[in-house]
Amino acid sequence: MAQRKQTLRRLGMILFSIAILLGLLLTLLRAVPDFEASQYGFYNYGYPKLVSLSCPVLMTVMDQENVTIQLHNTLNRNLKYNVESQFSSPLLIDSSVQHPELAPGEIRKLTWQVGEQNIDRGNFIFARVFTWAFIPNGRHESTCGTVVLNLPFKGGPELYYALLFLTVLGLGIGLWLWFRYRNLANPAMRSRSAWMIFISVVIVVGLVLSVIHIWFVALFTVFLALLGIVVFVIPQS
Repeated sequence: MAQRKQTLRRLGMILFSIAILLGLLLTLLRAVPDFEASQYGFYNYGYPKLVSLSCPVLMTVMDQENVTIQLHNTLNRNLKYNVESQFSSPLLIDSSVQHPELAPGEIRKLTWQVGEQNIDRGNFIFARVFTWAFIPNGRHESTCGTVVLNLPFKGGPELYYALLFLTVLGLGIGLWLWFRYRNLANPAMRSRSAWMIFISVVIVVGLVLSVIHIWFVALFTVFLALLGIVVFVIPQS
């Protein structure tokens, strides 16, 4: 019985460790491109963030995916926007301007397709969108980025969500097995359990922040998680 508990506890630790590594990888896959996009050669007017800007979560060289924003006219009259979009390219930045006019209360999604033709700096696609309307605080801009994997098939977004599912599953099952079969009388095991909870929370927070493009805090959570892992692997007396 004791041997079975030890085996299941070790299995939980293995699943937990794999999930943590996947979580760190996925956080970096989302946060690093956003950081790189902020340092790319786009214009930067310093206006408030365009929160609706969304880049693909992950792509392969075979994918053609959409960068999108959402405009919402909250006024009781027509509202005309100026929308300036810029996308990375191996040669010159790909720029365009649109002038959509929205009816009162209308919500409209604008879409731009990106693909292999937009790859720059190795394996990245970067985007910047600036919107301007004649209303108070009507100017917003933001950047975002995407990692493009050199794989001979389509399905970058599906691959990301599959890895995300495995991360969550591994964390859940790994923690359950560990806590189910741990020895509460062992102080070192109790300490490891606390650090496992800490690392798990940091990883989940980092994943969420990276998805909503708060890259600077997401990268900080990676540092915190690595710090927790260093402490975790130090032998406990």
